[in-house]
Amino acid sequence: MSAFVGVGRVVFLAAVCCAAAFIGMHPGRSASAPETNASKAGGAQFTPESKSGDLPLPQLGNHATDLLASSKYALPSGRPSNSPLMTLADISAKWNELQPRLRADDDAAAACRSNDAACSEAARRYLALVDSGRKHEGRVRLGWINRAVNMAVRPMSDWVQYGLSDFWASPLQTLANAAGDCEDYAIVKYTALRDVGVSSDDLRLLIVQDNKRDIGHAVVAVRYEQRWLILDNRTMAILDIEDAPYYRPLYALDQNGTRTIATAALDRVTDR
Repeated sequence: MSAFVGVGRVVFLAAVCCAAAFIGMHPGRSASAPETNASKAGGAQFTPESKSGDLPLPQLGNHATDLLASSKYALPSGRPSNSPLMTLADISAKWNELQPRLRADDDAAAACRSNDAACSEAARRYLALVDSGRKHEGRVRLGWINRAVNMAVRPMSDWVQYGLSDFWASPLQTLANAAGDCEDYAIVKYTALRDVGVSSDDLRLLIVQDNKRDIGHAVVAVRYEQRWLILDNRTMAILDIEDAPYYRPLYALDQNGTRTIATAALDRVTDR
């Protein structure tokens, strides 16, 4: 899979996008250590573009009150100028193909809860992660999930694991192998956060362009106390959006599907 090579160049989410060693991670810290970093207001502004109409994607703007508004936005025409090959349809196809396997994982986890004899080792690991996450509250819970997944999975490209340039594994697949690339980490965190009680309205899987490293990347965005936070496999710390200005958001994925993100400010039409 090709790396992002700057604005106007070919964009394709590489399986090796984040298989490099974690940056800023503190391996000596326990996965259960509390998250104590103070939050700051977010800086980037996310605007949805969808073939299915006006889907509610909150702004990650400068004003916390914007995050609470039920809004729809003026839509840009065409696909992002910096992604001539990676279209909304490409990402949607990946996300849609993953959904039946996510449901199969949900069924496997439910069967594991009701009958220990039916448990795979991966299902046990996943349920242990979720159950431990539920013991924490608030931002500490988010930090615990981020660190627990980062420590449970080692970085490995899809080429090495599956012989494919790009494969989005389900959480149980990733935990069974204890290895994956950036979207695999993000998918485990996305489902685990959902299962510990984070509202689907406050949860996004983001595909971003990492301008610092000129590569594609995947992270999870969580809205907490009117701010959007980033959970990244490259660091144990939780980041506010503004703490990672080198990440240029391209696509947002959630229970409503996939949307293109415009980082430029657009006129907002409020739908209350």
